[in-house]
Amino acid sequence: MRLTREDIAALKYERRFGYLFPALILAFAILLNAFYFIVVPQPNLIYVIFTDTAVILICLLINYRVSHKLKQDLKDGVKVSKKAIVQDKECKVLWEAGSGTLHIPVLGNLFPKVWGQKMRDSSAYYLIINNTRYEVDRKLYEDVNPGDTVIMYYAQYSNSRLGIEKSRYPYPEM
Repeated sequence: MRLTREDIAALKYERRFGYLFPALILAFAILLNAFYFIVVPQPNLIYVIFTDTAVILICLLINYRVSHKLKQDLKDGVKVSKKAIVQDKECKVLWEAGSGTLHIPVLGNLFPKVWGQKMRDSSAYYLIINNTRYEVDRKLYEDVNPGDTVIMYYAQYSNSRLGIEKSRYPYPEM
């Protein structure tokens, strides 16, 4: 099965760690180089060159290890499907951090904007498949019941989960 635009966007989004983490290491190395050249009156350039070469090689290795399989997935453009059975469903109420204030009943009644603001809530929907909790959207959560068969899509090389959908057939055809 071919990758969709959403799948390609998700894989590209995962690749950002292959660039972000080495960039942070390089920025830290640049700061250390600047500190070294400022503090040491006679800097030894051989040590700096060897150290910087090692840091650059480590950054290239990190980038390769993180994004190589994702790059192969994007190049081939193929995703793999796997059937699974839903064990259970969960719906949790999540509270937005920082959206509420301390609620004091007397002051909350007198000054509701200052002392009476409640925290905003949202719901998160989960399907439990093979003893693992997967977050899904509300529509899929409502369509699927425990014991139903779902199809899980993965990237071929990196094994990144790309999506879950309800199977149209109750019996395994794959």
